[in-house]
Amino acid sequence: MPIHPEAELPLVDIAALCGEAAHPQRGQATDALITALSSVGFAVLRGHGVAAAVTQQMRAAVAAVFDTPRETYRDFIVRKTNYRGYVPLGYFTPNSGVGDADHYEAWKLHQETAPDDPVCAQSKLYGPNRWPPLALNVRAAVSAYWAEMDRINRCVLEAICEGLGLDTTGVLEMLHQPLTNMTLLNYPGTTPRDAWGIHPHKDFNFLTLLAHDPVGGLEVRRLDGSWIDARCPPDALVMNVGDMLELLTGGRLVSTPHRVVNRSGRQRMSFPYFSVPRHDVVVRPLLPPLPGFERAPLQAGAASANIWTSNWPDEHSTLAAQDLGDYGG
Repeated sequence: MPIHPEAELPLVDIAALCGEAAHPQRGQATDALITALSSVGFAVLRGHGVAAAVTQQMRAAVAAVFDTPRETYRDFIVRKTNYRGYVPLGYFTPNSGVGDADHYEAWKLHQETAPDDPVCAQSKLYGPNRWPPLALNVRAAVSAYWAEMDRINRCVLEAICEGLGLDTTGVLEMLHQPLTNMTLLNYPGTTPRDAWGIHPHKDFNFLTLLAHDPVGGLEVRRLDGSWIDARCPPDALVMNVGDMLELLTGGRLVSTPHRVVNRSGRQRMSFPYFSVPRHDVVVRPLLPPLPGFERAPLQAGAASANIWTSNWPDEHSTLAAQDLGDYGG
């Protein structure tokens, strides 16, 4: 399917959603948000309130990670038993087990959890992060940015609950001790012919938040099967619905296929944030599913472990109901 250069993602100003609940524009902003996420599954967010300095420091930290000689990370490569640390270039393949390795490298981070926290005994997915061994304080920059993404994730979910008539307290409680994670990504400026930066896929979470990308390359598939560039103003964020939120809403909010193709000839770096419920949360529709929407409930921890492990070339996802696979070119 072709790229439509004239098409744009919906732009939503969320300033009214990030302040007091009685803001006079709150209802209007909520309606715009629901419309975007139910028709496209993506939205460009303005009025989010993240200070420019916080994002700039995050960009500097990510640049430092990928400006470092890779032999420094030899002892920090991710393992199936500890999905934290350095992901070498071309290390992971599509979850389906079909297709070539994606052309990116990464540093994987999860919700920071002390090793003596009782939740670590309940699920092996928790624990402390493995931070890049650099002079620059990467952890401080990431933590400040992460806190802002947590804030935005919360106020957006509150608005979604209000707009759809869901129990706000119950939904937010699912994010107590979450499996929320972040990936620091680097796409080299030279990409092999016909290679994906990241293959066409859907996210497996509640919401994904991504700061403006000055290089470009993120593309979103519309409902008619065509693709559009996910253009985003410098002061905005791109947000999209993941499969877990689609399931929670009975198909009302749509988890949309997207991909990365770095055609710029320049190095592209990004740092998406993925909100994921606590490990023992069973995600199921909280509203009557829309006609034709059939999806089995899933446990957040077990399903996440399955998806993450299936990144390795010798594994593939067994979650047949969660169709995250290849969505073609």
